[in-house]
Amino acid sequence: MSWCDKLASRPIVGLSFNKHFRPSSELLSAVAPLLDELAGRLSDKFTLAKQDPFSVEFITESGFKYNIDPARISVEFQHRLKLVNTSGGMPKTQMLSKAEPYTHMLIEVGKRAVAAAELLVTQPNRVLERIGVVSVTLVNDDDAPPGIRRGIDYLSRPWSAVESYHFQTTAGVARTDEWEDRCIHTLVKPETDDDEKLVTMQFDYQRKLTSKKGISSVKSSVSAVQEAALKYFEDLAQGDMFDANGDSAIE
Repeated sequence: MSWCDKLASRPIVGLSFNKHFRPSSELLSAVAPLLDELAGRLSDKFTLAKQDPFSVEFITESGFKYNIDPARISVEFQHRLKLVNTSGGMPKTQMLSKAEPYTHMLIEVGKRAVAAAELLVTQPNRVLERIGVVSVTLVNDDDAPPGIRRGIDYLSRPWSAVESYHFQTTAGVARTDEWEDRCIHTLVKPETDDDEKLVTMQFDYQRKLTSKKGISSVKSSVSAVQEAALKYFEDLAQGDMFDANGDSAIE
């Protein structure tokens, strides 16, 4: 089991292609088969959150948020709640989304991103350029995985007491003749009046493809990046990257 499962992390999968501009009405028309599956008898199970001239954003009742623009297609999972009226009492909250482990939701988010891409990317000259797999986690300082906790301590070392912080590092992690991998590490502890300040840990693992791949290779490529990202997230949590007495680089 991944630490992302234990800490209720949220997944995001993004795909980037060479740009192709279409009116947002055409984008919605292309993904209509996905929206048809969300149609309800009286009310539909999705909300169109944003529609700009060349981009759209919609979110399903079950918590899957789609962002589509001329270059990118991304799907993320976020929990959704609604207020339900009660007889003679105060409204109560109802969870619309289903709580599932990160690794399960990552597979589902990846499938949805691929399905959207297969509907949207139909031009033969469209090339897959980048794939991103993201983990977003909110935790107390003490609940952070030991390797990440060590990293926070390492970056905070010059000061005796750090009350809030915003650390971001982008680093290359692997390379072959066909792709280059990097990860954007973001750690944020806001300055608030709350007694309990949660740390947002976001790790955005990206693969830039240096060899041309079309839509036919998207499914296998996403699966490969998901596997690499999960392994890297485990290295962050369990490794010795911030051990001043040891080797600080990931091979």
